[in-house]
Amino acid sequence: MVNVLLANLLQAWIVGLIYGVNLVLAILCVHKLSPHRQQFFRLTQGLFFTICFLVITTTVHAALAIADLILGFAQAENPLLYFIDAGRPLVLGVLIIYAVNVNIGDIFMAWRAYVWSNRSKMLATFYILLIMANIGISVVSTVIFAHAGTLSERTAHAWIMTAWAVSIAIQLSGSLVIGWQISSTPVAALSTHRFDPWIIVWVAIESGALYTLLTIGALAVSFPAESVSYFLSYILAQISAFVVFTITLRECWKTETELARERVNATSTFLINERMYSRRSSISMTGHRRSSSDHVAVDVLTTTRLEHMTVHEDVKVVPRATPVPPLSQWA
Repeated sequence: MVNVLLANLLQAWIVGLIYGVNLVLAILCVHKLSPHRQQFFRLTQGLFFTICFLVITTTVHAALAIADLILGFAQAENPLLYFIDAGRPLVLGVLIIYAVNVNIGDIFMAWRAYVWSNRSKMLATFYILLIMANIGISVVSTVIFAHAGTLSERTAHAWIMTAWAVSIAIQLSGSLVIGWQISSTPVAALSTHRFDPWIIVWVAIESGALYTLLTIGALAVSFPAESVSYFLSYILAQISAFVVFTITLRECWKTETELARERVNATSTFLINERMYSRRSSISMTGHRRSSSDHVAVDVLTTTRLEHMTVHEDVKVVPRATPVPPLSQWA
C-alpha cells in the first residue's frame, strides 16, 4: 500500500524542483529567441506568448501544490484524512492546470509535426479533430472528477483514461512524423564510424519522450494505485511545460548552427516553417577543345522563402589539372 502522506510530501517537493528548472529554462528560451525576432517574427512572437503563459500556469500549479501541502500538515487536524480526500478544492485546481498545460503541449507537438509534414492539410485536419476532442474530453473529465472526488469512480476513470489516451496518440504520432522526416533528410557530416551518445539525448528531447512515458505510466497505474496516478498527474503538469521549453532551446540551437553553416537540408523547425528550401547545383563550363583556359565551376546556392527569393552565386575558378588533348590534329 502506498503511503499517502509520503506520496503527497514527495510530489510537492518534486513539483517545486521541476518548477525551478522550468523557470531557468524559460529565461534561457527568451534569451535564445530574442536574436531571431526579426528573421522569424511571427514564430518567435507565438513562442514568446506560449512560454509566458506556461510560466504563469506552472507558477500557479506549484503554488497550489505547496499550499495544499501546508494546509494538510500544518492546519488539518488529521493530515491522513485530509490527503485521502482527493476531491478537495486545491487538488481540483492542480488538475485543471494540468489539463491546460497538457493541451498546450499537445498543440505544440501537433504544430511541429504539421510544419515537418510540409503543412499537410490532411494531417492538420487530423490533429485539429484530436485536439478539439481532447479539450472537450478534458473539460468533461474535470467536471465529472469534481463531482465524484476520486479517480476510482467508473465514469470519471473512463473519461480521464480517454483524455490520456488521446494525448498519447497526439504525442506518439507527432514524434513518428518528426522522426521520419529528420531521418529521411540528408545531412552533411564527417565520415565516422563512432557512435555519438548525444544522439540519444537529442532524440529524447525532440520527441518529448519523457512526457509520453510518464503519461503511459499514469495510464497504466491509474486504477490499481490511485495515489500514484495523482502523484504522476502533479508531475506531468510541470513536465509538459518542461518538454516545450527543452524543445524550444533545442530548435534555437539547431537554427543557429544551420544558419552559421549555411546548410541546405535544414532540420530546424524554424527554418522549415519559413519555407527555406535550398538547392545547390554545380555547372561546369568549358571552352573549345584546343583551348587551354581554365574550367569555371559555378556553385549556385538558391534560397527560396515565402516572402522573398534570393540567389547567391559563388563562382570558383578551378585550374585544369592536365590539358585535354584534341581527338585528332585536325580537330
